[in-house]
Amino acid sequence: MQQPDIHFSVHGTVGLVELDRPKALNAISYDMAVAISTQMQAWSHDDRITHVVIAGSTPRAFCAGGDVRDLYQYIQRGDYDRTRVYFRAEYNADVDVYSSSKPVISLADGIVMGGGAGLMQCSRHRVASETTRFAMPESAIGLFPDAGASIFLGRIPRPFAMFIGLTGQIIGASDLMLLGLADAVVPSAHMAALRRDLLDCTPDDIESVIEAHQIDPGQAPMQANRTVIDHIFSGDDLPAMRDRAGDLARLKGDSFAAKIHDALATRCPMTMHVFVRLMEMDTQIPDMKTALALDYRLAIRMSERPDFSDGVRAVLVDKSNDASWSPARLEDVTPAMVDAVFDHAGLPALR
Repeated sequence: MQQPDIHFSVHGTVGLVELDRPKALNAISYDMAVAISTQMQAWSHDDRITHVVIAGSTPRAFCAGGDVRDLYQYIQRGDYDRTRVYFRAEYNADVDVYSSSKPVISLADGIVMGGGAGLMQCSRHRVASETTRFAMPESAIGLFPDAGASIFLGRIPRPFAMFIGLTGQIIGASDLMLLGLADAVVPSAHMAALRRDLLDCTPDDIESVIEAHQIDPGQAPMQANRTVIDHIFSGDDLPAMRDRAGDLARLKGDSFAAKIHDALATRCPMTMHVFVRLMEMDTQIPDMKTALALDYRLAIRMSERPDFSDGVRAVLVDKSNDASWSPARLEDVTPAMVDAVFDHAGLPALR
């Protein structure tokens, strides 16, 4: 299953997945997703393979997410069947990484966003570096925090989950460690050596090999801002969150709150309401497989709304950041509208 943008190799008893699409920051294409599923399933049933390492070909990016530019082209042609095929491939790749019978280690330095964050979080061992830039930026393009975010964000303190999922804020290694979204931090300059050591060790030695390279990432910025985050993101009333952020920015000159207010005032209202609904469903989403199965159907609904097409155009194609959301304001999104996104009657299953 070799592809131009992804390489699979075996080193002794260890499988290596190398994402190699640097011009697209290793964004996952349909062919890459299918190849990951096929190879992970094969290695899971291969007694000669003991564990698997996933890495990017360049320190600049582990994976910037799914290839939404391709999705935009399909949607422009009205080819929604193709978008369904793509989302199925992407989420099944996550399922196969998560379900692997062999330990999977993600070396997630550089950009780790959207579907790349999902790939990292579906791995058993998650290694970040000081260059890691982790985010779920879907509210900027009218999709929703997907790739299992209802699980990995659903397990962290709710105000932090809201902050990350609603604003698309980029966080680094120390924040990932604080939130339990990374298992270790290794200097980017040591990642190549760590990769070599992991390709030459036994499964019993994986943790000790990682520990030999890891460092203390230092204080987490989110901890320093926790009081503000807790205050803004209490409850589930989105307009109230936006207004609390605006009040802090205006009355106290809080620049951190001002950035939050800007995000809540300008990003896709429907995306934010869908994410809040997901966070309310935590007891109905017991594991990653369930989360990804739900994400598939939500992705079908959300990608077929005009918000997604215009969001991708504004952010990734024209880079004008002038998307016209429908509805335009958080207050204009009704529960019935959100119910319609979660009505999956007639939609196909992920598997």
